Amino acid sequence: MFISIKHNVPITIAQMKTNLLALLLLLSPFAVVAQQTSNPDSTENKFFVGIGVSNTPYPIMGELKHESFSAIMPIVNAHFGYRLNKRTAVQMGVGYGADEINGHGTGSLRDGVLGKFYKYQRIRGVVTPLTLKWTPFNPYKRLQVYANASLAPVFGHMKTRATETYDEDVVVLYDEKFYTFDLVATAGLTLNYRLSKRIDLYADGILFYKNFFFEPRSSSLYEGKSAGIGLNYNLSLRREK
Repeated sequence: MFISIKHNVPITIAQMKTNLLALLLLLSPFAVVAQQTSNPDSTENKFFVGIGVSNTPYPIMGELKHESFSAIMPIVNAHFGYRLNKRTAVQMGVGYGADEINGHGTGSLRDGVLGKFYKYQRIRGVVTPLTLKWTPFNPYKRLQVYANASLAPVFGHMKTRATETYDEDVVVLYDEKFYTFDLVATAGLTLNYRLSKRIDLYADGILFYKNFFFEPRSSSLYEGKSAGIGLNYNLSLRREK
C-alpha cells in the first residue's frame, strides 16, 4: 500500500533543530571565560517562573491497526521552579501541542478493483515535564553549565479515521476517538546566563531521549536530539527595603 501523508505543521523539526543547536554552539565558547568572573548580582531568591521554546517531540501513540504514530511538539512552554540549594533546581513545566495528518494512496484489491485509501488523523496533547538541574561549578558565576534530567508525562487525544473506496462503495476501516498516555525521559546540558538579579537566560541541549512506550515502527519520529532557549524570572517573596 502506498500512502502519501501531509502534516499541517508550519515549522519543520529539521529547521528548528538547525537554528536552536546553532545558537547553543554559538554560546558555548563563552562558558570558560565566564567561569573566571564572579557575579555580583547573585540572588538568594528560591522561586522562579519561566517561558521557553523548544523542538522536543513527544509521542501520541495509537493502536497497531492505526498503522502510523504521531508526535506533538509543544514549541512554547511555561514552567515554575524552586532552587533546592545553590547548585540544584527543580521545575515543573507545561506545554501544549497539536498535529493534523491527511494521507491517501492505493488500497487493497477487491473483486478486480483497486481501492483508494484515505486516512485522517488529528492529535492534541499536554506535556508536564518535571526537570532537575544541577551544576558542580561555582554557582555565583554569571554564565553557568548545568546537567539536566527530565521526566515528562504526555496526556494525549487522538481522532483517526481510515477508509477504502471501490468505485462508489466506501469501506470504513476504523473511525475512532480515544485518549492516550506516554512517558518520556530526557537528559542533557543547560547553559545559563545571569542577565540581572531577576532575569536569567538559558539554552538547553537534549542529548538523551527515552520513550517508555516505544514502538519499533515509530523510531524515526524521535531522533533524541533537540534544543531549546528561554528565560527565567526570579521571584522575590519578601519586600526589598
